[in-house]
Amino acid sequence: MQQSSIPKYLLKRLLMAIFVLLLVTIIVFGAVRLAPGDPVQAKIGPYGDYSEENIARVRAELGLDKPFVVQYLIWVRDGLRFDFGVSLRNGAPVGQLIMQKIPVSLELIVLSMLIAILISIPLGVFSAIKKGTVFDQIVSVTSTGFLAIPSFSLGLLLMIVFAVQLKWLPPNGYVAFRDNPLMNLRYILMPAITLAMLEQASLTRYIRSETIEIINSNYVRTAKAKGLSPKMVYFKHAFKNVLVTVITLIGMRFAQLIGGTVIVEQLFGWSGLGWFLYQSIVNRDYPAVQATVLLVAVAFIFLNMLVDVMYTVIDPRIKLS
Repeated sequence: MQQSSIPKYLLKRLLMAIFVLLLVTIIVFGAVRLAPGDPVQAKIGPYGDYSEENIARVRAELGLDKPFVVQYLIWVRDGLRFDFGVSLRNGAPVGQLIMQKIPVSLELIVLSMLIAILISIPLGVFSAIKKGTVFDQIVSVTSTGFLAIPSFSLGLLLMIVFAVQLKWLPPNGYVAFRDNPLMNLRYILMPAITLAMLEQASLTRYIRSETIEIINSNYVRTAKAKGLSPKMVYFKHAFKNVLVTVITLIGMRFAQLIGGTVIVEQLFGWSGLGWFLYQSIVNRDYPAVQATVLLVAVAFIFLNMLVDVMYTVIDPRIKLS
């Protein structure tokens, strides 16, 4: 692919992204307001003033006294200015709260994905090369087993072994890396391993399947017939094409984990973006839910664009359109 065509492709995807984000804002804005519960009650609290005057004041403060369309347009206008309002739980700016949670979640996701990649790529590739052997069967059974285990069960098992029995790691909590790197590592190991083992199981199966398909392709057979060494055939010709699938899966899983780590974060007391989103939904915190979901959507779109561009780096024959 010519480098000059990348900006053209990115511009096309950016225009599509604007439409997708517009649709996301409409769905999120409507879903939050149609969900059961009363944001006014969440704002006032269980022991607040529930007089008609105060209820009317709070509704006006939250903008709920305006028509639905007007509320939506005001939210979009403020969002374009990066003003997502204040949290109904503590009155803090939503943007500030989210910025505090993003590094916490990213640290957990990046480490867990790195562990998953380091495990799944060699397991998947060698399992495909050794198809039908005892090693392949062990990898297949293990991967299926991890896919069947709920994240909280695996997390509890790790907690019992490493925190309760061996007392090597603290059971839960969070310490920022900048405050104490060593304690940060001790706290993050178990939640990262929990996510990593679940992610690597899925990645390993996909990589194995893709590698088997590529190994049985015509161009790999031709390379073998030419007398090339197995190392050259598998790791220069086959694995290069497997990477396209690997990058796609990693990009998709990374984006999904940005808001999907709530169970692991809750279990290990890791107060990241997933746990923040869950608490915001439970407490009917309109501004926080809307801003967080919008952030996840933006991250998903951006990562998909990045993955598409990376295709051309791995294989210049791939053309983006």
